Amino acid sequence: MLPVILEEVTHTVYVDLIRHYEETFNEKPTVEQINAWKKLLELLSKISPLHPVILEYPIFTERADVIFADKDKALVVEAKGWRRVRKLGDNVVEADGELHEDPCYQLNNYVNKLNLFHSSNIKFEGLLFLYNTSDYSSSECKVIRDVSELKKELDKFPPGNLEDAKRIAEGRLELKDTFIQLVNKLKDEKLEDVSKALLSKGYGLTEDQMRVMNAVFDALKDSKKEEKKKVNFLIRGTSGSGKSLLAVALYLEALSKGYTTILAYKNNRLINTIRNALGKELSSFILFYSTGRKNPVVVGVGEKGFEEWFTKKFGKRSIDLIIFDEAQRMREEVIKNSPRGIVNVYFYDDSQVLIGDEAGTRDNFLKYLTNVKEYELPSPVREPKQYLDFVKRILEGVKGNPGNFDFRIFDDITGMLNELENRRKRGKIALICSFTESEGDAKDKTNWNNIKNIRIGYPLQSGFDLYKGVKFKGEELKIKWLMNERVEYPRYWNGEFDPLKYCSSVYGAQGFEADYVGVVWGRDLVWRNNGWTVNPDPITDYVGGRVSLKAIAYKDKKKALELLKNRYYIMLTRGLKGVYVFFEDKETASAVKKLIKNPDNV
Repeated sequence: MLPVILEEVTHTVYVDLIRHYEETFNEKPTVEQINAWKKLLELLSKISPLHPVILEYPIFTERADVIFADKDKALVVEAKGWRRVRKLGDNVVEADGELHEDPCYQLNNYVNKLNLFHSSNIKFEGLLFLYNTSDYSSSECKVIRDVSELKKELDKFPPGNLEDAKRIAEGRLELKDTFIQLVNKLKDEKLEDVSKALLSKGYGLTEDQMRVMNAVFDALKDSKKEEKKKVNFLIRGTSGSGKSLLAVALYLEALSKGYTTILAYKNNRLINTIRNALGKELSSFILFYSTGRKNPVVVGVGEKGFEEWFTKKFGKRSIDLIIFDEAQRMREEVIKNSPRGIVNVYFYDDSQVLIGDEAGTRDNFLKYLTNVKEYELPSPVREPKQYLDFVKRILEGVKGNPGNFDFRIFDDITGMLNELENRRKRGKIALICSFTESEGDAKDKTNWNNIKNIRIGYPLQSGFDLYKGVKFKGEELKIKWLMNERVEYPRYWNGEFDPLKYCSSVYGAQGFEADYVGVVWGRDLVWRNNGWTVNPDPITDYVGGRVSLKAIAYKDKKKALELLKNRYYIMLTRGLKGVYVFFEDKETASAVKKLIKNPDNV
């Protein structure tokens, strides 16, 4: 598995690199990648560095080319064999005819992440090695062009040993801010260049994210030069791939450049929390794309009457850019009416559809949108890919391994709550429950004495008595649904409420995360007769009426099973460092334990 540690550089090391690459990604590297390794190793062998060398070190979704280890520092070298380089924007270049992230931005992104998030506490420095071109120059990082210059840099530091290299290679990278915490920090920045602000905090954009940002702003510039037809961007991204962060970054940067820009959501919990995090001044144009209400006071971007409502509220103006986050939750009619900006950007993941009439799939977008440009954010940034693949596997009833991710199953609810309490010292914690047993009272949202509002405890609205007599911290266990979208949800995800006295449903978890998340797996998705099945009885989710999960669970179990798997995928991928699970159905708990290849985690 990558990375590869070398005590001595030789010409044939690329063979080891190929093998480790194939073990890591289950595919062969490209010919271009192999040739790049060969050339780099040839250059390094000319100086025979005394420092241990770490090759292809993974930094979330990307990899640092070379890290040289010394006693208390490390030098990160990003090597490029480009022959012709031309700057196109602040953070984008054209290299040998293809668009790439600015190499200094890429290098600084690696160095900042390592300095801020690496467990070793080693001091990392960076160097850009352009060995085939003199076209590019930058004041943002140190650039060298000859291997002799690299040798001079290495001679400044005493070489480390193999143990020093292992300390780096075996260390862990752990993000320190949740999405909402990061958004909250951005409001205090000068927003002329949001990508640079993110870079300084260790959350610089990846090359895939930067490619999207550059394409959107190119389309906006073109629209100002001459009257053109609308441009619609489809951005598909897996869970944790940074869709929501990129959506906010696009919104803030477009505002700073003077574009009339809307950031649109369906989720009222998420929209209120982001508004709270950014503050009133920056939130004016954060709007709903759908409210789902007849004769609403606020009209969604994709609903009839939006233009009139928008003009009345903001005056007559042209809308340059609309960014739709969580666009998989759009209904077909909303998709059809949504492209009201000159440029429209749709971030979606069709594996996160929650209700029967949600239709934000690629096929439906292509059915209703014209002049479409498609991009993909293929890899998770915030959680390990192996863990996300593991979640998908168990939801398909296939054995999987969570890897080094802190995934655990608890046999009792208090054991899970106690472990979450212990984890408070290491980061933010949160609790998410299946939408079962009690429905929550929309007319009496904050009342702790209302049985409909209590999700964990006794008695419950459903009559389920699993928690009868259970105590936590010396008191009768009682955990309330988060209900108030304007007050409770923003305060909960900002850490102002006791996270173990409230729990979120999937609706309030989508788009959020915490360092450690406890998931209460309900009696809705259960394992029977060697496979997953739907149990409609405990489901209390009536959202959507005739297309709600409750209604579908009785009339179309195949569709309900698909929706439930989507929901549990979301709930099980909200933790950045760990996910702990308590099953309310013991047979299901036993079955899932058998699906885990690494039983130590349970």
